[in-house]
Amino acid sequence: MQRRKFRQNKLWRDKAVEWLESAGSKLHWKRLDDAEFAEELKTKLLEEANEVCTAKSPASLCEEMADVLEVLASFCELHAIPLEEVIRCQHEKRQERGGFSGRKYITLAEHPIGSFGEAYCLNDPEKYPEMFE
Repeated sequence: MQRRKFRQNKLWRDKAVEWLESAGSKLHWKRLDDAEFAEELKTKLLEEANEVCTAKSPASLCEEMADVLEVLASFCELHAIPLEEVIRCQHEKRQERGGFSGRKYITLAEHPIGSFGEAYCLNDPEKYPEMFE
């Protein structure tokens, strides 16, 4: 049987591997250790999040969000954090800080010297560059 080869270098779902191997594909794979798995989950999360951003229909959006949730569930399992705990944290943050339903897009923040807001922004100057007039 002749085959064409395609580079992958990415994390695949278990049943996709099984299905393609049973259909005659020859897949070269290795089992990742915890550190490698954590890094590949990060890459996969970014890939899936990008696919959420580029989804063209409600059905594909739902599928891509399900993929993001699957990656998050794998992160939880790897770090022995129950998914329910993450959801509890989400609810607590929403109670304390609110959600995003207000659609408030901040273009510039002016914080008093010595304030929490100033310290927060100064802590990550790449993300929050200081503006000088």
